[in-house]
Amino acid sequence: MLPAVGINVIVAGVAAALAFFLSSVTALAWIFGVLAVAALLNAARVFARPPVVARTDASALRVGGPLTVKPVDVQWLDVEDVTIDRGRLFVDRGNGEVLGVPLAYVGGRATELLRDIYDRLNAANGYRRFDPS
Repeated sequence: MLPAVGINVIVAGVAAALAFFLSSVTALAWIFGVLAVAALLNAARVFARPPVVARTDASALRVGGPLTVKPVDVQWLDVEDVTIDRGRLFVDRGNGEVLGVPLAYVGGRATELLRDIYDRLNAANGYRRFDPS
């Protein structure tokens, strides 16, 4: 999330500088001024309401979104194993496919996401196979 906010702030700064330097050309100054304001508003929006990067429901885990990668759906019954290593969640789909998700994308709700993943895997498999400890 912070890189997206930072990029918007940088764009706003460059656009504001161009608007200032091109103030003699009124039309271009207005265009760059509006771009600067729009980029700042977008940065505030992303900071206030970060986009969803992981979603769980009774049948699947969906990972990905606008600021990360193309969304991927993983059915709970297709999951062979789940591990956590160095701030990344690894979901093994069997057949050699492992999906790695940086927990930094989730932010402060990473613990809540992990608990939900383990609970849903246990419910899907009908027993307590997965334990986050």
